[in-house]
Amino acid sequence: MSYKINNNFSINIGFAVDATQIHDAIQQTNNLLADLPSTLYKSIDYKTTSAMIGAIFCDTLATVVGAMVNPIEKGHPDIIPCSGANATEEQLRNYPEGLEIKCTVGNIETGANLRAGQTRIGKLVGVTWQAHHQEVEQLLGLVWDFVSDGHAFNFPTITGAFYSDSLNSADWGAVSGTTGRNTKVTGMKASGKTKMGSGWVCLIDSAGYITKYKTLLSFNIVP
Repeated sequence: MSYKINNNFSINIGFAVDATQIHDAIQQTNNLLADLPSTLYKSIDYKTTSAMIGAIFCDTLATVVGAMVNPIEKGHPDIIPCSGANATEEQLRNYPEGLEIKCTVGNIETGANLRAGQTRIGKLVGVTWQAHHQEVEQLLGLVWDFVSDGHAFNFPTITGAFYSDSLNSADWGAVSGTTGRNTKVTGMKASGKTKMGSGWVCLIDSAGYITKYKTLLSFNIVP
């Protein structure tokens, strides 16, 4: 799969990360996803698929950049410097350095009724990353789709990676699930999506995807 890469992208968040390394991790993740049986994707929902893609990507990118995945389930951020290997669980819940990663398949038109393995980009009407709180300021957001590549089944493929380190609480919606045993969640608002769009890192080299993401994330940069 071919990608356009923003070679101007480079950050240091306790470890250095550039666009080429993110591209390498995307390609490795895509290869791993394509090695799994299609029946798996037909039997799990998109939320679970997104979580699986995010987990594989985190592990892959951590290896590529010489960092480590946050070892606790509710740790933040997702990837931290190896210097955090001996951190306490309390410290790992909000470690001061690292990279938070979220993954979404996006929202499609009402009534589209697409199934696993069917390409969604033509029916895509929104891209919304979610978080558990409004304090997420720095984020690498992934988007994926069942990309058509000539096979009998279209496997999940990461189609875009976007980054912002200037998010604030105003870029996130109201937190839902604040009662009972529900998981707290907040969706990114239009202001945050614009910030993410302007920080594109990698985009699948397809006019259909690039045009759609430029529209939904309100950016005009031509890769």
